[in-house]
Amino acid sequence: MIVVVGAGTMGAGIAFVAARAGLRVELVEPDASVRERALARLRKDAERASAPAALERISFRASIAQISGGTLAIEAVPERIELKHRVFAELAERLGPDAILATNTSSLSVGEIAGVVDCPGRVIGLHFFNPPQAMKLVEIVHLPQTDTQVLERAQRFVEACDKVGVLVNDSPGFVVNRVARPFYLQSLRALVEQVAPADALDMLARGVGFRMGPFELMDLIGLDINLATTESVYERTQAARFAPIGLQREMVAGGRLGRKSQVGFYEYADGGLPAHPEAQALPADAELNEDEVITIVGFDGIAGELSEMLPQHYARVGTIENDDLLDELSMETTIVYDVGDGVSDRSEMIRRLDTLLPAETVFFADAYATDFEAVAKRMRHPERLVGYGILSSLAGQSVVEIVDAECTGDDALSLSQEFFESIGKRVVLVENRPGLFLGRVVGSIINEAIVAVQEAIASADDIDLAMRLGTNYPIGPIAWGREIGGARVSRILNRLAQSEGMQFAPHRALWVLDARDEEAPEPGLEESPIVADN
Repeated sequence: MIVVVGAGTMGAGIAFVAARAGLRVELVEPDASVRERALARLRKDAERASAPAALERISFRASIAQISGGTLAIEAVPERIELKHRVFAELAERLGPDAILATNTSSLSVGEIAGVVDCPGRVIGLHFFNPPQAMKLVEIVHLPQTDTQVLERAQRFVEACDKVGVLVNDSPGFVVNRVARPFYLQSLRALVEQVAPADALDMLARGVGFRMGPFELMDLIGLDINLATTESVYERTQAARFAPIGLQREMVAGGRLGRKSQVGFYEYADGGLPAHPEAQALPADAELNEDEVITIVGFDGIAGELSEMLPQHYARVGTIENDDLLDELSMETTIVYDVGDGVSDRSEMIRRLDTLLPAETVFFADAYATDFEAVAKRMRHPERLVGYGILSSLAGQSVVEIVDAECTGDDALSLSQEFFESIGKRVVLVENRPGLFLGRVVGSIINEAIVAVQEAIASADDIDLAMRLGTNYPIGPIAWGREIGGARVSRILNRLAQSEGMQFAPHRALWVLDARDEEAPEPGLEESPIVADN
């Protein structure tokens, strides 16, 4: 039999999941009104899942003193350490010494919760995700003293509930809430720095595969809940990169909590949802463009993609794979699409192009790798320079960020928009900041995942699995880092750190993303990170 303490959204959801798996459940809730709401919710769950028998397996109890026993107890009460201590002390006294005591905490230390139990070896974290009925992931959080048999029994329980468990060491935010912090924090910083409006940044995030943009997701979660998680991770780590953002605190203090208050980053009049800009790919031009003469400069994966893609839309396309061959450029070239190697600053090469080609030729430069402002200041014709941001491949992005720089002329900006739209990509204009938006957000998520591996919080495979199942990321962050390349991520984050502080610097273990399997070290063998407060 299973005991669940707390009949709120999470507790009732966990109880239903266990009952649907065929287990008897005693659901403890002292508040009669909460019990009534939980019963109504459970009836709906049973009806929706066509599992009426599950409801019959759940019994309500008004106190822990009333439970009849149990081999596993899961605490799902509010995130207050004194309340959880009281619950665990009562469970330890009421249940036999072989019963597993689990907490569903998402932000508190499992070790601290276990401190009130005489035998902490039977304490474990079972962090289900909201709603438990639908979300597949459970973070199985273990302590150094956790008994091996307790861990095995917890894993069997998770599997019996048709969930996927990932093993996680007790640490601030565990895996999902920690690795996901940059998605929110870097997005908030970008908004404060006026990189682009919230709806445009959300569109960019959805354009690379995130199910929801950061601001619409914070509105859904609740800005107060999202802020509380950030504050917990920051308080427990004291890492500057996790510091809460003033804008979010101001919004919470002002009651702008998202959907539940009908206003957050968006307004939700009468409970309706705001319209968000489309992030799906555009239909590419069917007619062959005879006017533009395009030269691709580079030898990165994107250069190869362009070499295959562009001839389907443009009649005159050429490629130069070696910078030493720039003198062979046709004076008729109207667009130079510079890719380079995806890592090196291309300032000197762009300056050479500026001296070689007519003033009418427009240059597209990788704004993630190249210091856009620095090179523009040294050009004769900076008005023709357009900065773009593509993470790793055109196929993986339906939306491209373009730098709306003061130096860039309107004609060049219009041409760049027409170019990307002609190959089926939407465009979002952003202010020139290191990493633009996607570079800083995705790069920081990848970096945090590498830090988590190095700190032995979880294995690389489990981190990727957790982020796909727990947050619906399009790809695990470490797998994404391999696609983009460790050197490219490091380049983006180094530029960000130079501008905004060393707390955003890349971890020195990012190089393993570029290593062949036989070269990559075992997780945890790297030196400590560059960032002092990791």
